[in-house]
Amino acid sequence: MPLPLPPSGATRVGWWHRHWRWAMPLAVLAVLLAVAAMVWFALAQWSRWSRASEPYQEAMRRARCSTELVAVLGEPIQDGFLPSGSMERTAGGGGYSQFAVSLSGPRGEAELFLEAHREGGQWDYPLLYAITGQDEAVDLTALDDAEAAQVCALQECREQGHCPLPGGRWGG
Repeated sequence: MPLPLPPSGATRVGWWHRHWRWAMPLAVLAVLLAVAAMVWFALAQWSRWSRASEPYQEAMRRARCSTELVAVLGEPIQDGFLPSGSMERTAGGGGYSQFAVSLSGPRGEAELFLEAHREGGQWDYPLLYAITGQDEAVDLTALDDAEAAQVCALQECREQGHCPLPGGRWGG
């Protein structure tokens, strides 16, 4: 059976007028989700980019090789999702970097602070330390950064049998 025709003087009501009660909240929700997705994407890209930087990688290597920090935090030492800080490269191979990174291990947490300067293609780390949960500072700088990049104090300690292996066993 066909639908009856509307009276000749009646105006036809539009879609928006009929459905605005559920369409408006849905539209606002869609916009909020789009903005949240863009913010999450930007933060994820910043995290990926900063974690891939040479100063960040060297700071994490030194943290994981520090016998003092491993003794306080345990192994494995994990870094947080979102480091805060900045990194800048200049013409001629120079640059500057500073980060604050949350660290955690099975036995505790710490905050890693890094400041690095790059001149002539070489990074120098005048400020590199971790503050543990007991407010103890662990210095991760070295007198010779080029030599420190080649050495892992924790590995040497384990090879000599003075430090426990990751499973808690002692090497020898």
